Amino acid sequence: MSAEDKLRYEITKCRTCEACKTLLDFSCVVFPEMFRLVDKERETGEKISTDELRKLVDLCNFCATCPCLDIRAAIMNAKTEYMDRYGLGFRIRIIENVERIGKLGGALPQLTNFLMQNEVTRGPIKNMLGIHRERKIPSFPKENFPEWIKGRKKNIRAGTKEKKKVAYFAGCSARYFFPEVPKAVVEVFEKNGIEVYYPEQQCCGIPAMLEGDRKLTLEFARFQVPRLAEAVEEGYDVVCSCPTCGYMLKKILKVGAYFSSEYRDLVESSDGFVKIPIGESPLSSTYGGFVWVPVELFKGMLRDEGYFSSISPKKRIMVAENTYDVGEYLMMLHERGELYTRLGPVSVRATYYPPCHLREQRIGRQMLVSIPSTPFLFPSRLREQRIGRPYQNLLDLIPELSLDTINGNYCCGNAGIMGFKQEFHQLSIKIASRLIAKIKSMSPEVLATDCLSCRIQFNQLTPYKVIHPIQIIKESYSNYQ
Repeated sequence: MSAEDKLRYEITKCRTCEACKTLLDFSCVVFPEMFRLVDKERETGEKISTDELRKLVDLCNFCATCPCLDIRAAIMNAKTEYMDRYGLGFRIRIIENVERIGKLGGALPQLTNFLMQNEVTRGPIKNMLGIHRERKIPSFPKENFPEWIKGRKKNIRAGTKEKKKVAYFAGCSARYFFPEVPKAVVEVFEKNGIEVYYPEQQCCGIPAMLEGDRKLTLEFARFQVPRLAEAVEEGYDVVCSCPTCGYMLKKILKVGAYFSSEYRDLVESSDGFVKIPIGESPLSSTYGGFVWVPVELFKGMLRDEGYFSSISPKKRIMVAENTYDVGEYLMMLHERGELYTRLGPVSVRATYYPPCHLREQRIGRQMLVSIPSTPFLFPSRLREQRIGRPYQNLLDLIPELSLDTINGNYCCGNAGIMGFKQEFHQLSIKIASRLIAKIKSMSPEVLATDCLSCRIQFNQLTPYKVIHPIQIIKESYSNYQ
Protein backbone atom coordinates (compact mmCIF):
# COMPACT_ATOMS: atom_id res chain seq x y z
CA MET A 1 0.00 0.00 0.00
CA SER A 2 1.37 3.41 -0.94
CA ALA A 3 1.66 6.18 1.64
CA GLU A 4 -1.13 8.04 -0.15
CA ASP A 5 -3.45 5.03 -0.02
CA LYS A 6 -2.64 4.59 3.65
CA LEU A 7 -3.48 8.24 4.24
CA ARG A 8 -6.82 7.82 2.48
CA TYR A 9 -7.61 4.86 4.72
CA GLU A 10 -6.61 6.68 7.91
CA ILE A 11 -8.57 9.88 7.26
CA THR A 12 -11.69 7.84 6.54
CA LYS A 13 -11.13 5.94 9.77
CA CYS A 14 -10.64 9.22 11.66
CA ARG A 15 -13.95 10.55 10.34
CA THR A 16 -15.70 7.45 11.64
CA CYS A 17 -14.00 7.62 15.05
CA GLU A 18 -13.97 11.36 15.94
CA ALA A 19 -12.80 10.55 19.48
CA CYS A 20 -10.47 13.54 19.55
CA LYS A 21 -12.51 15.96 17.42
CA THR A 22 -13.36 18.29 20.31
CA LEU A 23 -9.77 18.39 21.50
CA LEU A 24 -8.42 19.25 18.08
CA ASP A 25 -11.00 21.87 17.19
CA PHE A 26 -9.14 24.42 19.29
CA SER A 27 -5.87 24.66 17.41
CA CYS A 28 -5.55 21.92 14.79
CA VAL A 29 -6.35 22.96 11.22
CA VAL A 30 -5.78 19.49 9.77
CA PHE A 31 -8.78 17.70 11.18
CA PRO A 32 -11.49 20.18 10.13
CA GLU A 33 -10.13 20.11 6.57
CA MET A 34 -9.82 16.33 6.73
CA PHE A 35 -13.45 15.96 7.76
CA ARG A 36 -14.54 18.38 5.04
CA LEU A 37 -12.77 16.33 2.37
CA VAL A 38 -14.14 13.01 3.59
CA ASP A 39 -17.67 14.39 3.84
CA LYS A 40 -17.45 15.83 0.33
CA GLU A 41 -16.26 12.49 -1.03
CA ARG A 42 -19.15 10.68 0.66
CA GLU A 43 -21.74 13.17 -0.54
CA THR A 44 -20.57 13.52 -4.15
CA GLY A 45 -18.85 10.19 -4.75
CA GLU A 46 -15.90 12.15 -6.15
CA LYS A 47 -12.61 10.76 -4.91
CA ILE A 48 -10.35 13.10 -2.90
CA SER A 49 -7.66 14.23 -5.32
CA THR A 50 -3.92 13.95 -4.79
CA ASP A 51 -3.64 17.76 -4.84
CA GLU A 52 -6.21 18.00 -2.04
CA LEU A 53 -4.28 15.44 0.00
CA ARG A 54 -1.01 17.31 -0.58
CA LYS A 55 -2.59 20.51 0.69
CA LEU A 56 -4.00 18.61 3.66
CA VAL A 57 -0.69 17.16 4.83
CA ASP A 58 1.01 20.52 4.32
CA LEU A 59 -1.24 21.90 7.05
CA CYS A 60 0.22 19.54 9.67
CA ASN A 61 2.92 21.07 11.84
CA PHE A 62 3.43 17.90 13.90
CA CYS A 63 2.44 19.53 17.18
CA ALA A 64 1.48 16.01 18.35
CA THR A 65 -1.82 17.12 19.85
CA CYS A 66 -3.63 14.22 18.20
CA PRO A 67 -3.38 11.17 20.46
CA CYS A 68 -3.83 8.65 17.65
CA LEU A 69 -0.45 7.61 16.32
CA ASP A 70 -1.85 6.11 13.11
CA ILE A 71 -2.94 9.40 11.55
CA ARG A 72 0.33 11.07 12.55
CA ALA A 73 2.35 8.35 10.89
CA ALA A 74 0.14 8.42 7.78
CA ILE A 75 0.51 12.20 7.38
CA MET A 76 4.27 12.18 7.83
CA ASN A 77 4.77 9.23 5.49
CA ALA A 78 2.58 10.91 2.87
CA LYS A 79 4.60 14.12 3.17
CA THR A 80 7.75 12.14 2.51
CA GLU A 81 6.22 10.25 -0.42
CA TYR A 82 4.99 13.49 -1.99
CA MET A 83 8.40 15.09 -1.61
CA ASP A 84 10.01 12.06 -3.29
CA ARG A 85 7.43 12.25 -6.08
CA TYR A 86 7.25 15.99 -6.71
CA GLY A 87 10.36 17.39 -5.04
CA LEU A 88 10.66 20.56 -2.97
CA GLY A 89 10.67 24.08 -4.33
CA PHE A 90 13.67 26.39 -4.05
CA ARG A 91 12.08 28.47 -1.31
CA ILE A 92 11.39 25.47 0.92
CA ARG A 93 14.90 24.15 0.34
CA ILE A 94 16.21 27.44 1.68
CA ILE A 95 14.11 27.92 4.79
CA GLU A 96 13.97 24.25 5.88
CA ASN A 97 17.72 24.30 6.55
CA VAL A 98 17.80 26.48 9.66
CA GLU A 99 21.36 25.35 10.32
CA ARG A 100 22.55 26.85 7.04
CA ILE A 101 20.53 30.05 7.54
CA GLY A 102 22.09 30.51 10.96
CA LYS A 103 25.62 30.01 9.74
CA LEU A 104 25.31 32.20 6.65
CA GLY A 105 23.36 34.99 8.32
CA GLY A 106 25.55 34.91 11.40
CA ALA A 107 28.80 35.12 9.42
CA LEU A 108 28.20 38.85 8.80
CA PRO A 109 25.43 39.70 11.29
CA GLN A 110 25.56 43.48 10.87
CA LEU A 111 25.19 43.24 7.09
CA THR A 112 22.45 40.61 7.32
CA ASN A 113 20.50 42.66 9.84
CA PHE A 114 20.84 45.79 7.71
CA LEU A 115 19.53 44.00 4.63
CA MET A 116 16.60 42.48 6.52
CA GLN A 117 15.65 45.73 8.26
CA ASN A 118 16.10 48.08 5.31
CA GLU A 119 12.79 48.94 3.64
CA VAL A 120 14.32 48.71 0.17
CA THR A 121 15.99 45.30 0.49
CA ARG A 122 13.91 43.29 2.96
CA GLY A 123 10.85 42.97 0.70
CA PRO A 124 12.66 41.41 -2.27
CA ILE A 125 14.67 39.14 0.04
CA LYS A 126 11.56 37.88 1.81
CA ASN A 127 9.80 37.36 -1.49
CA MET A 128 12.74 35.39 -2.88
CA LEU A 129 12.76 33.18 0.21
CA GLY A 130 8.99 32.76 0.30
CA ILE A 131 8.68 34.53 3.65
CA HIS A 132 5.54 36.52 4.31
CA ARG A 133 6.10 40.26 4.10
CA GLU A 134 4.65 40.85 7.60
CA ARG A 135 6.71 38.16 9.33
CA LYS A 136 9.24 39.63 11.73
CA ILE A 137 12.62 37.94 11.48
CA PRO A 138 14.86 37.80 14.55
CA SER A 139 18.07 39.80 14.33
CA PHE A 140 21.37 38.00 14.25
CA PRO A 141 23.46 38.68 17.40
CA LYS A 142 26.97 40.07 17.20
CA GLU A 143 28.24 36.84 18.74
CA ASN A 144 26.34 33.57 18.40
CA PHE A 145 26.51 30.74 20.89
CA PRO A 146 29.02 28.51 19.00
CA GLU A 147 31.40 31.48 18.88
CA TRP A 148 30.86 32.22 22.56
CA ILE A 149 31.37 28.65 23.72
CA LYS A 150 34.42 28.26 21.49
CA GLY A 151 36.04 31.20 23.27
CA ARG A 152 35.71 29.47 26.65
CA LYS A 153 38.48 27.13 27.67
CA LYS A 154 35.99 25.15 29.74
CA ASN A 155 34.43 23.32 26.77
CA ILE A 156 36.61 20.23 27.21
CA ARG A 157 35.41 16.71 27.93
CA ALA A 158 35.92 15.64 31.51
CA GLY A 159 38.17 12.66 31.97
CA THR A 160 36.29 11.17 34.91
CA LYS A 161 32.92 9.44 35.01
CA GLU A 162 32.39 10.40 38.65
CA LYS A 163 31.93 14.11 37.96
CA LYS A 164 28.42 15.33 37.12
CA LYS A 165 28.47 16.35 33.49
CA VAL A 166 26.10 16.98 30.63
CA ALA A 167 26.43 17.21 26.85
CA TYR A 168 24.33 20.16 25.77
CA PHE A 169 22.27 20.10 22.57
CA ALA A 170 21.26 23.72 22.12
CA GLY A 171 19.14 23.80 18.94
CA CYS A 172 19.43 26.09 15.92
CA SER A 173 17.35 29.04 17.12
CA ALA A 174 19.24 29.23 20.40
CA ARG A 175 22.64 28.89 18.80
CA TYR A 176 22.18 31.46 16.05
CA PHE A 177 19.39 33.83 17.09
CA PHE A 178 18.98 33.76 20.89
CA PRO A 179 22.42 32.96 22.38
CA GLU A 180 21.38 34.40 25.74
CA VAL A 181 19.36 31.20 26.29
CA PRO A 182 22.18 28.63 25.91
CA LYS A 183 24.51 30.96 27.82
CA ALA A 184 22.04 30.90 30.70
CA VAL A 185 21.85 27.09 30.49
CA VAL A 186 25.62 26.82 30.78
CA GLU A 187 25.81 29.24 33.71
CA VAL A 188 22.93 27.62 35.63
CA PHE A 189 24.46 24.15 35.27
CA GLU A 190 27.88 25.40 36.30
CA LYS A 191 26.29 27.07 39.32
CA ASN A 192 25.11 23.59 40.27
CA GLY A 193 28.62 22.15 39.93
CA ILE A 194 27.84 20.37 36.66
CA GLU A 195 30.30 20.46 33.81
CA VAL A 196 28.76 21.42 30.46
CA TYR A 197 30.25 20.03 27.27
CA TYR A 198 29.02 21.38 23.94
CA PRO A 199 29.59 18.68 21.32
CA GLU A 200 29.73 19.59 17.64
CA GLN A 201 26.13 19.58 16.41
CA GLN A 202 23.76 20.45 13.61
CA CYS A 203 19.99 20.92 13.29
CA CYS A 204 17.88 18.29 15.06
CA GLY A 205 16.18 17.67 11.70
CA ILE A 206 12.53 18.29 12.49
CA PRO A 207 12.12 21.27 10.10
CA ALA A 208 13.34 19.11 7.21
CA MET A 209 11.25 16.14 8.34
CA LEU A 210 8.15 18.36 8.39
CA GLU A 211 8.74 19.13 4.73
CA GLY A 212 9.11 15.44 3.85
CA ASP A 213 12.83 15.87 3.17
CA ARG A 214 14.11 12.49 4.32
CA LYS A 215 17.58 12.99 2.80
CA LEU A 216 18.36 16.15 4.77
CA THR A 217 16.74 14.81 7.94
CA LEU A 218 18.91 11.69 7.81
CA GLU A 219 21.97 13.78 7.02
CA PHE A 220 21.48 15.68 10.27
CA ALA A 221 20.72 12.51 12.25
CA ARG A 222 23.81 10.69 10.93
CA PHE A 223 25.89 13.63 12.07
CA GLN A 224 24.26 13.89 15.49
CA VAL A 225 23.71 10.37 16.73
CA PRO A 226 27.32 9.06 16.76
CA ARG A 227 28.60 12.17 18.53
CA LEU A 228 25.92 12.16 21.19
CA ALA A 229 26.19 8.39 21.67
CA GLU A 230 29.92 8.76 22.18
CA ALA A 231 29.29 11.39 24.84
CA VAL A 232 26.81 9.09 26.58
CA GLU A 233 29.36 6.27 26.56
CA GLU A 234 31.76 8.63 28.32
CA GLY A 235 29.29 9.25 31.12
CA TYR A 236 27.47 12.36 29.90
CA ASP A 237 23.76 12.95 30.09
CA VAL A 238 22.39 14.79 27.05
CA VAL A 239 20.29 17.87 27.83
CA CYS A 240 18.12 20.04 25.53
CA SER A 241 16.72 23.50 26.19
CA CYS A 242 14.45 23.25 23.12
CA PRO A 243 11.38 20.99 23.63
CA THR A 244 11.21 20.18 19.91
CA CYS A 245 14.85 19.10 19.77
CA GLY A 246 14.21 17.02 22.88
CA TYR A 247 11.19 15.45 21.20
CA MET A 248 13.34 14.46 18.24
CA LEU A 249 16.19 13.02 20.32
CA LYS A 250 14.04 11.32 22.96
CA LYS A 251 11.13 10.04 20.90
CA ILE A 252 11.37 10.20 17.13
CA LEU A 253 14.94 8.98 16.60
CA LYS A 254 14.38 5.72 18.42
CA VAL A 255 11.19 4.68 16.59
CA GLY A 256 11.69 1.09 15.42
CA ALA A 257 15.06 0.70 17.14
CA TYR A 258 13.66 -1.74 19.70
CA PHE A 259 12.58 -4.01 16.85
CA SER A 260 16.11 -4.40 15.49
CA SER A 261 18.17 -7.56 15.65
CA GLU A 262 20.96 -5.52 17.24
CA TYR A 263 18.69 -4.60 20.14
CA ARG A 264 17.36 -8.16 20.37
CA ASP A 265 20.89 -9.53 20.73
CA LEU A 266 21.60 -7.02 23.51
CA VAL A 267 18.58 -7.80 25.69
CA GLU A 268 17.54 -11.37 24.83
CA SER A 269 16.98 -13.25 28.06
CA SER A 270 18.13 -16.79 28.81
CA ASP A 271 14.55 -18.08 28.63
CA GLY A 272 14.05 -16.86 25.06
CA PHE A 273 12.23 -13.55 25.54
CA VAL A 274 13.03 -9.99 24.48
CA LYS A 275 12.05 -6.92 26.52
CA ILE A 276 10.36 -4.22 24.39
CA PRO A 277 8.83 -0.92 25.56
CA ILE A 278 5.04 -0.88 25.42
CA GLY A 279 3.70 1.16 22.54
CA GLU A 280 7.00 1.20 20.64
CA SER A 281 5.60 1.94 17.24
CA PRO A 282 5.81 4.65 14.59
CA LEU A 283 5.30 8.10 16.13
CA SER A 284 3.70 6.67 19.26
CA SER A 285 3.07 8.68 22.40
CA THR A 286 2.08 6.01 24.90
CA TYR A 287 3.16 5.98 28.48
CA GLY A 288 6.06 3.84 29.71
CA GLY A 289 6.28 0.17 30.55
CA PHE A 290 7.65 -2.98 28.94
CA VAL A 291 6.41 -6.23 27.49
CA TRP A 292 8.28 -9.50 27.03
CA VAL A 293 8.07 -10.88 23.49
CA PRO A 294 9.16 -14.43 22.54
CA VAL A 295 12.33 -14.39 20.45
CA GLU A 296 10.77 -16.50 17.71
CA LEU A 297 7.90 -14.02 17.37
CA PHE A 298 10.42 -11.18 17.38
CA LYS A 299 12.47 -12.75 14.60
CA GLY A 300 9.44 -13.57 12.52
CA MET A 301 7.45 -10.35 12.79
CA LEU A 302 9.46 -7.40 14.10
CA ARG A 303 11.88 -5.36 12.02
CA ASP A 304 13.50 -1.98 12.35
CA GLU A 305 12.13 -0.53 9.12
CA GLY A 306 11.45 2.98 10.39
CA TYR A 307 12.54 6.40 9.21
CA PHE A 308 15.96 6.16 10.89
CA SER A 309 16.61 2.42 10.47
CA SER A 310 19.82 3.11 8.52
CA ILE A 311 21.40 4.51 11.70
CA SER A 312 22.67 2.21 14.47
CA PRO A 313 19.65 1.28 16.63
CA LYS A 314 21.93 0.77 19.61
CA LYS A 315 23.20 4.35 19.36
CA ARG A 316 19.73 5.75 18.74
CA ILE A 317 18.43 4.02 21.87
CA MET A 318 21.49 5.14 23.82
CA VAL A 319 20.85 8.77 22.90
CA ALA A 320 17.09 8.59 23.48
CA GLU A 321 17.30 6.93 26.88
CA ASN A 322 19.91 9.41 28.15
CA THR A 323 18.41 12.68 26.90
CA TYR A 324 16.63 15.11 29.21
CA ASP A 325 14.96 18.48 28.94
CA VAL A 326 16.96 21.09 30.87
CA GLY A 327 14.00 21.85 33.14
CA GLU A 328 13.40 18.13 33.66
CA TYR A 329 17.05 17.62 34.61
CA LEU A 330 17.09 20.51 37.08
CA MET A 331 13.86 19.24 38.62
CA MET A 332 15.43 15.82 39.06
CA LEU A 333 18.29 17.48 40.93
CA HIS A 334 15.79 19.31 43.14
CA GLU A 335 13.86 16.13 43.93
CA ARG A 336 17.13 14.50 45.02
CA GLY A 337 18.03 17.51 47.15
CA GLU A 338 20.97 18.33 44.88
CA LEU A 339 19.76 21.57 43.28
CA TYR A 340 21.63 24.73 44.26
CA THR A 341 18.78 26.68 45.88
CA ARG A 342 20.43 29.93 46.86
CA LEU A 343 17.95 31.84 44.78
CA GLY A 344 17.62 35.59 44.98
CA PRO A 345 14.42 37.59 44.46
CA VAL A 346 13.10 38.36 40.99
CA SER A 347 10.38 40.96 41.38
CA VAL A 348 8.37 40.57 38.23
CA ARG A 349 4.89 39.44 37.21
CA ALA A 350 5.42 36.63 34.73
CA THR A 351 3.17 34.36 32.68
CA TYR A 352 4.54 30.97 31.69
CA TYR A 353 3.41 29.19 28.52
CA PRO A 354 4.35 25.48 28.40
CA PRO A 355 4.88 24.64 24.70
CA CYS A 356 3.29 21.83 22.70
CA HIS A 357 6.19 19.39 22.60
CA LEU A 358 6.67 19.58 26.35
CA ARG A 359 3.48 20.17 28.28
CA GLU A 360 1.01 17.60 29.45
CA GLN A 361 -2.26 17.34 27.61
CA ARG A 362 -5.53 16.72 29.39
CA ILE A 363 -8.17 14.66 27.62
CA GLY A 364 -11.69 14.33 28.91
CA ARG A 365 -11.75 10.55 28.74
CA GLN A 366 -9.54 7.66 27.85
CA MET A 367 -9.31 6.90 24.17
CA LEU A 368 -9.05 3.55 22.46
CA VAL A 369 -6.57 3.70 19.62
CA SER A 370 -4.76 1.02 17.70
CA ILE A 371 -1.10 0.22 17.97
CA PRO A 372 -0.21 -2.22 15.17
CA SER A 373 -3.04 -4.72 15.69
CA THR A 374 -3.12 -4.18 19.46
CA PRO A 375 -5.81 -2.03 21.16
CA PHE A 376 -4.32 0.20 23.82
CA LEU A 377 -5.76 2.67 26.29
CA PHE A 378 -4.13 6.04 26.59
CA PRO A 379 -4.11 7.57 30.09
CA SER A 380 -6.04 10.79 30.67
CA ARG A 381 -2.86 12.87 30.77
CA LEU A 382 -0.23 12.63 28.09
CA ARG A 383 2.22 14.63 26.04
CA GLU A 384 5.21 13.64 24.03
CA GLN A 385 7.92 13.86 26.67
CA ARG A 386 5.62 13.12 29.62
CA ILE A 387 7.57 15.30 32.04
CA GLY A 388 4.79 17.66 33.11
CA ARG A 389 5.83 21.26 33.78
CA PRO A 390 9.22 21.25 35.48
CA TYR A 391 9.83 24.96 34.94
CA GLN A 392 6.60 25.87 36.68
CA ASN A 393 7.81 24.01 39.77
CA LEU A 394 11.31 25.47 39.54
CA LEU A 395 10.10 29.05 39.10
CA ASP A 396 7.85 28.64 42.14
CA LEU A 397 11.06 28.41 44.21
CA ILE A 398 12.12 31.95 43.30
CA PRO A 399 11.34 34.65 45.91
CA GLU A 400 9.09 37.57 44.88
CA LEU A 401 8.33 36.07 41.47
CA SER A 402 4.63 36.28 40.66
CA LEU A 403 3.91 33.43 38.25
CA ASP A 404 0.78 32.58 36.31
CA THR A 405 0.71 29.54 34.05
CA ILE A 406 -1.41 29.15 30.95
CA ASN A 407 -3.53 26.03 31.22
CA GLY A 408 -5.57 24.40 28.49
CA ASN A 409 -5.15 23.46 24.87
CA TYR A 410 -3.48 26.48 23.28
CA CYS A 411 -0.98 26.69 20.42
CA CYS A 412 1.17 29.62 19.31
CA GLY A 413 0.64 28.57 15.68
CA ASN A 414 4.15 29.36 14.48
CA ALA A 415 5.25 25.74 14.04
CA GLY A 416 8.93 26.43 13.43
CA ILE A 417 9.51 27.46 9.85
CA MET A 418 5.86 27.04 8.83
CA GLY A 419 4.85 30.40 10.29
CA PHE A 420 7.36 32.10 8.00
CA LYS A 421 5.82 30.78 4.79
CA GLN A 422 3.78 33.18 2.70
CA GLU A 423 0.91 30.72 2.41
CA PHE A 424 0.85 29.76 6.12
CA HIS A 425 1.54 33.07 7.88
CA GLN A 426 -2.06 34.27 8.20
CA LEU A 427 -3.19 30.81 9.28
CA SER A 428 -0.51 30.77 11.97
CA ILE A 429 -1.87 34.08 13.29
CA LYS A 430 -5.38 32.66 13.32
CA ILE A 431 -4.28 29.56 15.25
CA ALA A 432 -2.53 31.79 17.78
CA SER A 433 -5.48 34.12 18.30
CA ARG A 434 -6.98 32.27 21.30
CA LEU A 435 -3.62 32.06 23.01
CA ILE A 436 -2.74 35.69 22.35
CA ALA A 437 -6.10 36.82 23.74
CA LYS A 438 -5.49 34.70 26.83
CA ILE A 439 -2.03 36.17 27.36
CA LYS A 440 -3.25 39.74 26.95
CA SER A 441 -6.02 39.11 29.47
CA MET A 442 -3.34 38.15 31.99
CA SER A 443 -1.32 41.31 31.25
CA PRO A 444 2.11 40.04 32.33
CA GLU A 445 5.27 42.10 32.63
CA VAL A 446 7.25 39.17 31.23
CA LEU A 447 6.18 36.22 29.12
CA ALA A 448 8.19 33.02 29.62
CA THR A 449 8.31 29.98 27.37
CA ASP A 450 10.95 27.37 26.64
CA CYS A 451 10.10 27.15 22.92
CA LEU A 452 11.94 29.70 20.80
CA SER A 453 9.54 29.23 17.90
CA CYS A 454 6.79 30.35 20.30
CA ARG A 455 9.04 33.21 21.34
CA ILE A 456 9.28 34.40 17.73
CA GLN A 457 5.49 34.31 17.44
CA PHE A 458 5.02 36.17 20.73
CA ASN A 459 7.49 38.82 19.59
CA GLN A 460 5.35 39.12 16.47
CA LEU A 461 1.99 39.40 18.19
CA THR A 462 2.48 40.79 21.71
CA PRO A 463 4.18 43.81 23.28
CA TYR A 464 5.69 41.81 26.13
CA LYS A 465 9.29 40.92 26.81
CA VAL A 466 9.67 37.20 26.06
CA ILE A 467 12.33 35.07 27.75
CA HIS A 468 13.19 31.45 28.44
CA PRO A 469 12.50 30.23 32.02
CA ILE A 470 16.18 29.34 32.39
CA GLN A 471 16.97 33.06 32.07
CA ILE A 472 14.80 33.78 35.11
CA ILE A 473 16.62 31.08 37.07
CA LYS A 474 19.96 32.55 36.04
CA GLU A 475 18.84 36.03 37.14
CA SER A 476 17.69 34.60 40.47
CA TYR A 477 21.09 33.04 41.09
CA SER A 478 22.73 36.36 40.27
CA ASN A 479 20.45 38.24 42.69
CA TYR A 480 21.22 36.08 45.70
CA GLN A 481 23.03 37.98 48.46
